[in-house]
Amino acid sequence: MTIEQIIKLLNLDLSWEYAAMIQYIQHASMLTGPQYFAIIDEELQHAQDEHDHAVKLSDKIQYLGGIPTVQVQEIKTSLNNVEMLRQDLEAEYDALNRYLQRIEQLEALKLYDVAQVIREIALVEQGHIIDLEKSLGIQKVR
Repeated sequence: MTIEQIIKLLNLDLSWEYAAMIQYIQHASMLTGPQYFAIIDEELQHAQDEHDHAVKLSDKIQYLGGIPTVQVQEIKTSLNNVEMLRQDLEAEYDALNRYLQRIEQLEALKLYDVAQVIREIALVEQGHIIDLEKSLGIQKVR
C-alpha cells in the first residue's frame, strides 16, 4: 500500500460520505407517520455527522498530498419508510467495514494520526448502526 493508494481509498470514502449525507437528508424529508418523528430528527443528526466526516476526510486527504474529490457515490431512495431505514443501515455497515480496513492500511503505513481520525469516524458510524438497528426493531439477543 502506498500513500497514493491510500489517498485514492480515502477519496472513495469521502464520496460515500457525501452520498450518505444527501441520502439521510432526503430520507428525513420523506419519512412519514407519527412513529417516525423521532427518527426524522435522528436522520438529520446522522446527516450532520456525515458532513463532519467529509470535512475530516478532506483535511486528511489534503494533508497526505491529495486533492479531495467532489464525486458522489450512489444515493438510494424509496417511498417506503422501512426500506429507507434499511438503505441507511446497509450504507452504515459498508462504511464501518471500509473504515476498519482503512485503519489497518493506515497503521501499516505508520500513519497513526490519520488512523486515529478514521477510528473516531468508525465509532460514530457504529453508533449510527445501533440507532438504525433499534429503529428497525433488530434485536441481537444471544
